[in-house]
Amino acid sequence: MQLSFKAPCVKLDKLETIWLQLSNIACNIKCKHCYLDCHHDIKKKNFLGFDKITEALAIKFDNLKNIYITGGEPFLHPKINDILRLALKKSNVKIYTNGTLLSEKKIKILKELDDNSQHHLSLRMSLDHFTEGRNDEYRARGVFKKVLNALTLAQKYNLPADVICVNLKNEDENLLRDGFVSLFEKRNLNLSLSDVKILPMLKMGTYAKYYHISDEEKQVTFDALNDFDIELLDCRNSRVLTVNGIYCCPALINDPRGRLGDNLTSFVKNVYLETQTCVDCLNRKDKLFG
Repeated sequence: MQLSFKAPCVKLDKLETIWLQLSNIACNIKCKHCYLDCHHDIKKKNFLGFDKITEALAIKFDNLKNIYITGGEPFLHPKINDILRLALKKSNVKIYTNGTLLSEKKIKILKELDDNSQHHLSLRMSLDHFTEGRNDEYRARGVFKKVLNALTLAQKYNLPADVICVNLKNEDENLLRDGFVSLFEKRNLNLSLSDVKILPMLKMGTYAKYYHISDEEKQVTFDALNDFDIELLDCRNSRVLTVNGIYCCPALINDPRGRLGDNLTSFVKNVYLETQTCVDCLNRKDKLFG
């Protein structure tokens, strides 16, 4: 049978970024808009094994610039400190976290890891609105205050941190950024417009089930790539190590179309832009995650 649609292909140029997806399900909160369908009440955490991480990072990467640590919630991993020590030997490291588990003790440990490495450690915390009500409506009551406290602690110990925001209501991004800048000023945080990364709502995972989103997807056309800077695609220069193998994008680790192989020595370098997430990524005209 001949397919009626052929998706455009993007080939990995240089592997500059490695994502370590420490778990695709384990989280301490359950957000209504989670694109991965994470849980806080499960017994099986499905953590990425430390042996797999050690094996992956033992490979010589000539062009590696960044290692991103993500989840679920990465600070639930029982070996998170060991993982960070290992990763910092290879590259700069940024941790994507919901920020709610970052006590002063944990921040001090992270700062010590940063100080004792030739590379840099930083945090990217989720804060989906500059108002407490809008943020906690989608995440959980009290999350807003915990994240602001974590940002304050990071600043106290001179540990770099910024904010990632999911645009929950498709608001004007300039207004969102201005709102965050006002919040930062009010809280005496040394953060600016450049410290806020805004993502579109990814209508998959928990969000798709909660809001009954249909399975109908748009598809990337070849014309869409005309005059498009392909370097803006995460899959052009990054790969994701998960418990289930190698994936092209953090948003597709539960989608078989995103799987490229078993390990970082033998993965497929071609990625076909055949999902709705790929459409959303192109429409951003910016890296969706990196």
